[in-house]
Amino acid sequence: MITSVAEFARYWDGVRRRTWTAVDRIEPARFDWAPRPGEMTCGEIVRHLAGSERFFVTKVVEDRFTDDLTPGTGLDHAESRALLETVHREAMARLAGLDDRVLTSTRRDLDGGTMKAWRFLMAMVEHEVHHRSQLDCYLAEMGVEPPQIFGRKFEDVAAQVRGGEPTGRPR
Repeated sequence: MITSVAEFARYWDGVRRRTWTAVDRIEPARFDWAPRPGEMTCGEIVRHLAGSERFFVTKVVEDRFTDDLTPGTGLDHAESRALLETVHREAMARLAGLDDRVLTSTRRDLDGGTMKAWRFLMAMVEHEVHHRSQLDCYLAEMGVEPPQIFGRKFEDVAAQVRGGEPTGRPR
């Protein structure tokens, strides 16, 4: 359970930093690429993340749903990144104004059931990670090495654990 808005905001900033590593690896010329017809393009995913952050934060802060889930149709890489930055900055400011007690208040979900506000924030995290993973798969399909989640490959972690040697991972 999330009990502190400030602690969640710090955590959420870290989640978003890891998303930036994927977004920034997409070559601008490939931003409108999708692996198959009918699937979201890289750009559509980035813009969808902006709309989704606004969606979840609006639900927590104002207790209402917004249907602005894919803003900025047709924006290029730089414009989409700027949109995501702006929405994130606005969302962080909105969250900063919340009292921690809001986290345990009840909200209606899309199906008419109820859940605590903090669960909407965790759903936002899961949603972000889902689409970041999608971008990582797209990068791999394009022949671009996707970023490692904490700067380490599994093989490096395993070697360090077996040998006790630090890998010299950059911080």
